[in-house]
Amino acid sequence: MNRRKSREFFNRLSVRSLALVLISLGIFALVLSLLLTFGLGQILQIWHEDESKALHQYVTTTLEDLHHEAEVTGTQVTQTDMVRSFEGLPFAPDYLVVTDSNGALLYYYKEAERGAGWARNALKNLKDIQQWNEVSLDDGTLAFRYAVHLRAFDEQASNGFLIAASKLLLIWGLVTAAVLSLFLAYLFTRPLKRESKSVVLSLQRMAAGERAVPLVMGKVAEFNDIAVASQVLQSHLVEEEQLRRQWAEDVAHDLRTPLSVLRAQLEAMVDGVFKVETSRLERLLLETGKLETLVNSLALLSHLETPGFSPKLQNVNLTSFLHTLGEQYDQQARQKGMRLEVVSSGADLVSDPSLLERALGNLLANAIKYGRQGTAIRLVVTAGPDGKAQSLCIENEGIISQEVLTHMFDRLYRGEEARSSEGTGLGLSIVKAIVGAHRWSIAITSEETTKALISFM
Repeated sequence: MNRRKSREFFNRLSVRSLALVLISLGIFALVLSLLLTFGLGQILQIWHEDESKALHQYVTTTLEDLHHEAEVTGTQVTQTDMVRSFEGLPFAPDYLVVTDSNGALLYYYKEAERGAGWARNALKNLKDIQQWNEVSLDDGTLAFRYAVHLRAFDEQASNGFLIAASKLLLIWGLVTAAVLSLFLAYLFTRPLKRESKSVVLSLQRMAAGERAVPLVMGKVAEFNDIAVASQVLQSHLVEEEQLRRQWAEDVAHDLRTPLSVLRAQLEAMVDGVFKVETSRLERLLLETGKLETLVNSLALLSHLETPGFSPKLQNVNLTSFLHTLGEQYDQQARQKGMRLEVVSSGADLVSDPSLLERALGNLLANAIKYGRQGTAIRLVVTAGPDGKAQSLCIENEGIISQEVLTHMFDRLYRGEEARSSEGTGLGLSIVKAIVGAHRWSIAITSEETTKALISFM
């Protein structure tokens, strides 16, 4: 239970936002530390190399100038000359030692060892020097030898203090940035948390059965989109529930009537009021047939509208299919003095043949039943350049009122003209369900003629 609560806690948007801020700061601090560690180290190394090179160049040039002056004056270079030449040394080496070609000490400088006793310390420290540099004349004669060492940037006391202070400032800067970022992230997530909680509560009320739940718009666009979509969902739920109640009432009514007739007839025969006659039994059988048709239609419609239903698709030659279908309904059309015309030069269609036959059969049956006698019913196929069917139009003469057109595809809906005829009121609902299962579209118009247009694209 505690693990579940912990998981729910860390799945919260506010917690994840704060965690994202901390992780981002951590990554930033890590990258910055790596850059400072390696980048600054590389910069200091380059600085030290450049300074060392410049220091060597300065010492070499100074010694060469001293030797040139001595040659001009015809004197020897003395320790006094050395002190005078290096008195304004622009560098701060750890030590600088100069000897003549024979190894005699001419100049010694070491930080914190100036003043009396420098010669004694110099002689003592000469033994520790491992690397000497030579200053030669143009003819290759050795003039001086010197040893110099320049401490690294961070080895110098003042510079070390500067680097330590910079690191401390960096740490405090990161801590301050973390605190401010968390505070700003908290302020940022508060409206998110408040608005998300409001949307969740509204959706929970809808899930509990309420259908007049207001969804308040906030300042976050994404949550406003969710609120608008929830309002649309709520209105659709209201419509679906109304349709479901109406459908249940209509189904109960359509089943109640033939069942009442059957019950009354059977009770009368059992009581001896009616004789058990073949004609009476045939009428009862006709009523059971109506019940069976209605139940089968309801089962088919429920199956078609089941989530995940997928028709069994295969390639069908629509022109040949329509001619075969027309032959099945030709006799029924002739009884009303009507004729069937197929207008198609050949087109292929990917569909479920059995469902296509049911849908087109329902449309043809309606066209024959409610079309004007002595007229033609035309089935016009439109095909694309690739030979694939794009649309099918079933056209018959006869006008349907606008009120009937509005409810044409409603379940169990039957117009005034259809109430006196046989039928379940589910034919066009099944047609629409089949069309929807194939991801097609259908529209029925009735102006000068009635047209049922199925678009396959």
